[in-house]
Amino acid sequence: MKNIIQGTFDTVITSHDWGCGTKWMLVHFEKQLDHFDKEDITVTEHKMATDFTKIPEFPVNEVRVPRTILDAYLADGEGNRCEGPSYEAVIELDVSPFEGSPLLFSMHTQFNTWSDPYELIIALKEGHHVTSVGESVDALAVDPVPLSMATDADAMSMDHFEASDGVKYDYVSYEPEGGSDQLVVWLHGLGEGGTKDTDPYVTSIANKVVSLIQDEFQNTVGKANILVPQCPTYWMDNTGKGESLFGGKIQADNTSFYMNSLVELIQKYQKEYGIRRTVICGCSNGGFMTLLLGMDHPELCDGIVPICEAVPYKSITEKQFENVKDMPMYFVYSEDDDVVDPSLHEIPTLKKLKELGAEKLYVSTTEHVIDTSGKYHDAKGSPHKYSGHWSWIYFFNNECDAEGYKAWDFIRDCLK
Repeated sequence: MKNIIQGTFDTVITSHDWGCGTKWMLVHFEKQLDHFDKEDITVTEHKMATDFTKIPEFPVNEVRVPRTILDAYLADGEGNRCEGPSYEAVIELDVSPFEGSPLLFSMHTQFNTWSDPYELIIALKEGHHVTSVGESVDALAVDPVPLSMATDADAMSMDHFEASDGVKYDYVSYEPEGGSDQLVVWLHGLGEGGTKDTDPYVTSIANKVVSLIQDEFQNTVGKANILVPQCPTYWMDNTGKGESLFGGKIQADNTSFYMNSLVELIQKYQKEYGIRRTVICGCSNGGFMTLLLGMDHPELCDGIVPICEAVPYKSITEKQFENVKDMPMYFVYSEDDDVVDPSLHEIPTLKKLKELGAEKLYVSTTEHVIDTSGKYHDAKGSPHKYSGHWSWIYFFNNECDAEGYKAWDFIRDCLK
């Protein structure tokens, strides 16, 4: 009779410049194992994925891909490495821009969603074995569906809000220990909106929004509440029906269907937490909404950080320019942005603001967006190059530089 050991596992998903990845598996076996090593096992990821090589169809397929195992070992009940025997084990997986995401980005919807299915299949390598109480194990039958999926954003609390016009939001928020009367609002890009197979935790890990609740940012700005609303469609939607998105491009003006409801949500949060000072930040679609809030509701905040913002310069009215010109502003973009053309957005907008005498205006630009961690390289050994649209990476790493003035320091000064 074959000796087959069953089990279950939990996962830990970590956030990175390029998105998120399943980094850890905490495995629970029904019987004790005497030893457990990465050389003895394989892990295969079963999920939905977009085939970006097939243009313009970009089909979404069910795929099985091998995961790179960095380490595997027996552990105690808290996940600490231990000598056997044990009912618990840890598997550490490699994550990168090319491996390990539990999310599906569809070119058809332009949204990031939780992949369904999402499974991690553990198996013994052919010719390898483990033992349980001295007896050879023939196979591992671990349920491939995670019991739980912990993320870097779990320190944030999820809640819901319905505005007076009926628009409903899910959002996550964070209050630092001891409380704060300062608030930073993060407005996501197109890919992090929606309501199906998603939630504000996707919004917080698909980009490295979690950096805003971590010590470096919190210590820099002097502690701040963080509010991350998730748009039911996308911030640049002027009807609320998603009708302006064609082939991945949005036909936008200088209005948003979500303006009034978002203002209500922010004001509700400000009142509830006794907020004295507010800075609004956002990228792409969220950069659009950030600038729009500054232009249409300058009373709502004390500074804005529009990143790769998408308000067409030609649509901005003189009144909107006048409303925002005296507000502290910190623009971030890359010159090679291939999604939001700077020549139609930031460059003429900044020129106009300077002509109007904007004195609290700061700009951080780069030629490209590249990996600065030293972890990822191209075939020639040069740093991995991201899309020029992804300038938010520099923001979350506190690498924006406006003639020596960093974006996080700007936020700190606005919150004083």
